[in-house]
Amino acid sequence: MPRPLRKIKKLSLYKALKVGYLRNEKKQAKRMKRFGYIVDKDLTNNERMVAYNPTTRKVVFVENGSSVNPFSPQFYEDWQNNIQNVTTGTFEYTPRFQAAKSAYLKTKQKYEAPVTLVGHSQSAITVNDLTGKNDKGYTLNGALIKQKDNPHVTNYRIKNDIVSALSNPNDMRTLQGESKNPFVSHAIDNIRNEPIFL
Repeated sequence: MPRPLRKIKKLSLYKALKVGYLRNEKKQAKRMKRFGYIVDKDLTNNERMVAYNPTTRKVVFVENGSSVNPFSPQFYEDWQNNIQNVTTGTFEYTPRFQAAKSAYLKTKQKYEAPVTLVGHSQSAITVNDLTGKNDKGYTLNGALIKQKDNPHVTNYRIKNDIVSALSNPNDMRTLQGESKNPFVSHAIDNIRNEPIFL
């Protein structure tokens, strides 16, 4: 007897961020398949995940935030960027941003379709700067210091998050969250049950 077809689930902001942070291509591919997406191995690495849904023709570009693993070489580069470039509004000149921009342009060229960009914390800057008029962007707890509002990006923050408290976009939407601890409030798990779909 054939196996019943698995129902395709809707991809939420939480799931997109969670899968992006896995930084394991096989696990990413398996999880994204549940949502009807195929992970693009050529454009995916430890800093980002690009996936395409052949049924809906949607493209998702998930840019990871700062590394929290002190044993990762990316950790020191990310936190140096946070201190020197995020706070001064010069993040767009960093190698991290330039690599994301290059990957985004390759994604646009390859799929010739609108892209949904997703980012958390540091990567919210990338999403805010790269999301074009035909794209959509979603950020969570963004370090959007000295950033201009992008009308194509929806910014979310958790009420007690310390990073996004310093942000300046006018359209920042505040979600309640589960903790009063500003560091715990920064985690993506705070939106696990939020019905924010891409």
